[in-house]
Amino acid sequence: MRLREYEQNAARRLTKAGVDSPRLCAQLLAGHVLGLDRLHCVLAAERELTPDQAGTLEALTARRATGEPLAHILGDREFFGRTFLVTPDTLIPRPETELLVETALELLPAGQPLRFADLGAGSGCIGVTLCLERPRWCGLLLELSAPALEVARANAARLGAATRLDALRADLRAIPLAAGSCDLLVSNPPYIADAERGQVMDEVLRFEPHSALFSPEAGLAHLRAVIAQAARLLRPGGLLLLEHGAAQGKAVRDLLSAGDAFVGIATRRDLAGLERCALARKV
Repeated sequence: MRLREYEQNAARRLTKAGVDSPRLCAQLLAGHVLGLDRLHCVLAAERELTPDQAGTLEALTARRATGEPLAHILGDREFFGRTFLVTPDTLIPRPETELLVETALELLPAGQPLRFADLGAGSGCIGVTLCLERPRWCGLLLELSAPALEVARANAARLGAATRLDALRADLRAIPLAAGSCDLLVSNPPYIADAERGQVMDEVLRFEPHSALFSPEAGLAHLRAVIAQAARLLRPGGLLLLEHGAAQGKAVRDLLSAGDAFVGIATRRDLAGLERCALARKV
């Protein structure tokens, strides 16, 4: 079988299975098995596949046809221009989460030392990216899931951020850090309400960790906990950045303004125009 034939057959199969972007998916699977980027997959369209390569591609295509996320099959996902390891123990990094990183880089000085914490770090994509984008920053990756924390550590090591990042297993509702010890807190906590379960994509429900997706109290319990921790951990003037659901902007602003710990409360919108990131400064 030639590479072109595999891609055509796989694209038809994935289309029938209802997979998004089936031709692209087939190309990425082929590139993964053959060690080629997309351009070289196109140039190598007439390449004859070995029986082992064809068998491997058949198995991977079958996995994708069942709905298993491409990132789990490939073992990685791009975030902020870098490739991060992912496993079923972590959320798959998503483009909207890049807004947290972009906002931090915009609002905080680039040339000064800064200490931050990434609460509920998952794959570590936020904290690792901040370290790599700002060489004078150092931080802490906090994650309750031990398997997810190992993924975060691996990403920090392979991308060259481990010397400026510590990783600690901890519940984001009880963070073992001293008061006023952070200049920046970032978090993409669980924020989907149980009542919204029916709106979540089937492959997300089946393959991504529910502990990183769902939160009690209409999806606000973990957001409320992070805000409470931030009021203690941030130094005066320190910045809090929170990802939240597209319909939770007002509720998160209300949580931030409920006490007297924060000023400058605002919401940023993602590329789709949806409210996605809340920010506030510690008084």
